[in-house]
Amino acid sequence: MSYYFRGLRGYACVSFMRPTLLFTLAWFLVLLPPFSAPAAESNTEDAALATEAVFELFEAKCNDCHGAQLTRPKGKFGYTMDLQRVAANEEYVVPGDPAKSELYRLVNEDEMPGKDSKEGPATAAEKLALHRWILAGAPSVLPDKLAQRQSSLLSAKSAAEAAPKPAQSLFAKALAWIGRFHAASTHFPIALLMVALVSEALGWATKKESWLSCTRLLLVLGAASAVNTSLLGWLNDYTGVSEVYKLHKWLGTATALWALVCVGAAILSECREGTPERARLRGALFVGAVLVSIVGFLGGAITFGLDHYNW
Repeated sequence: MSYYFRGLRGYACVSFMRPTLLFTLAWFLVLLPPFSAPAAESNTEDAALATEAVFELFEAKCNDCHGAQLTRPKGKFGYTMDLQRVAANEEYVVPGDPAKSELYRLVNEDEMPGKDSKEGPATAAEKLALHRWILAGAPSVLPDKLAQRQSSLLSAKSAAEAAPKPAQSLFAKALAWIGRFHAASTHFPIALLMVALVSEALGWATKKESWLSCTRLLLVLGAASAVNTSLLGWLNDYTGVSEVYKLHKWLGTATALWALVCVGAAILSECREGTPERARLRGALFVGAVLVSIVGFLGGAITFGLDHYNW
């Protein structure tokens, strides 16, 4: 009988404890969100501060070259103050991942702002703000004061587009249109001048004078196409003003002139095997091949950046 009462008492105890445990667990779950809320609020506040700091960074050090008020912004990137549009550009920003964001790399490695910027490179605090902004998902919400400033900066684009453009004569338009064939014409001098060096190398290896005739033909055709390409480059109505473009332009012109020098050395001199004239010709061909390679690299860098050969 006592055994029966002990069992009944134990069952009653368990029956009483079960709702008590459930009630305690439910109360804990109800109280849990208030403990996690401060962390979420802190993250939101950090993201807002980072967004404000990035806006200030862009306005102070990027807007002069990439602002909406420019008719020809550098790199055809003229919306730096539109944070939402910047964040949506997958080529520059990967929200949540600064390491994969080209914009952060450019700023962090002091490639932007450029060396010609009046404001100088971004400070350590500005780089950290950009890092946190991208890490937070690249938000675009600004406080009212900055939002009004952003609106006025972006409205400059409409004013610039509405401004009358200077009239261009038919002759000027025709020249600019012809200049667009510059990129297509670069293949000829690159190929011909590089193969001329190969031809001369074969002549040096085989000691056959017949290779000199081949070298001369390639040089004449290569120099003519190089001059043509250089002229098209000057006619090309390119909108960029970067240092890379300037270097490509002037070095390309120098390469065309150097090709003419090589032609003169190959035709006007006897250039027999073993003579100083032949040695000078080979040296000139080698220098020309190096110049062609550098100019070609810079031409690609204008469109794709200096790191376009990165693995």
